Amino acid sequence: MASNQSPLSKHAAVVRRALAARGGWVPVEVYASTEAARSAVRRIPRAERMPAYGPPGTFEAYDANHDDGTAVWVRYTAGLPKPEPRPTAMTYLVCDRGTGPGYEGVRVTKVIVSAECPRCGGPRGTAIPHRFPEDGAWYMVHKWANQCGHLDEYASVLAEFRADRQLAEYAVRAHVKLDKVGSGEYDEPVALLNALALELNSPSARDASRFLAVCGYGEAARRVEEERAAREKRMTLRDAAQYLPELTAARAGCTNCVNGRIKYQARDGEFVDLRCPDCRREVTPDA
Repeated sequence: MASNQSPLSKHAAVVRRALAARGGWVPVEVYASTEAARSAVRRIPRAERMPAYGPPGTFEAYDANHDDGTAVWVRYTAGLPKPEPRPTAMTYLVCDRGTGPGYEGVRVTKVIVSAECPRCGGPRGTAIPHRFPEDGAWYMVHKWANQCGHLDEYASVLAEFRADRQLAEYAVRAHVKLDKVGSGEYDEPVALLNALALELNSPSARDASRFLAVCGYGEAARRVEEERAAREKRMTLRDAAQYLPELTAARAGCTNCVNGRIKYQARDGEFVDLRCPDCRREVTPDA
C-alpha cells in the first residue's frame, strides 16, 4: 500500500472507495508502527487532523495485523442503516483430515478464529454451508470468501485455532494458581485473561474477546466486546480482566430488574421485557 501521494490526496482516494462500498470495509494504509495505526483509528471517526473523513461520525475504523506492519481499515456509515458491529471472532465448520502423512479420513471440526485475515487484516467472509460426499457419507462444512481476496485454507485455519488454544492452555498452566481469583461467576475467564496478559505483547480487548470465545467462554466474550464498543478510549486485555469482576458486582447490587429483565409498558399498553443495561444478562424477552 506504499504510495507517493500526499496524505491529503491519499485519504481523499480512500474516502471515494469507502463511499462506493457503502458500508463495506476498505483499506487505508499499512503502518510500520502499531501505535501510529491506532492513533489513526482513534482520529478517523472524529476527523481529527484528518479532514477527508469529516464530518465527525461519518466513518468507523479499526487496526489489525498485516504481513508488513499494522493495517487500518475504514467503512462509511453516515446516512445508512446502523451496520452490524464488527465481530470479534468468526466460527467455521472445516474439514479436518488429521496431521499425519497418509490419508486419515475426514471429520468436521468447529473452529473459532480471528475475524480478520491474518495476512492483511481485512474482514473474513461470512460462513456459507457446503455439503460434500466422501467414502459413502455426506458432510457439511463452511465455505467463505474474504473481501481482501486472500484464501483461507482449512489446514491453516485449523492451525490458527489450535495455536490460540495452545497459547491459552500454556498461559493458564504457567500463571494461574489453583485458588479462586475472587471474580465470582467470571473466575475462570478472568484468570485466563490475567494469564494471557503476561504472555501477549500489548494485547487489546478484542484479543480478550477472541481468546474467551476460543476457550468456550462465549458469554464473557460478548460482555467484554459490548464494553469495548461502548468506551471511547482503547480498552486493553487487562482492562477486560478488571471489567468482568465489576460487572459481577453490578449484577449483585442491581435492584432494577429480575434476572436481567425490566418490565416495560409500551404506549399501546403491551408489556415487554427489556434487557437490563446494568446486569447485561442474556435474556429472551417474553414478548
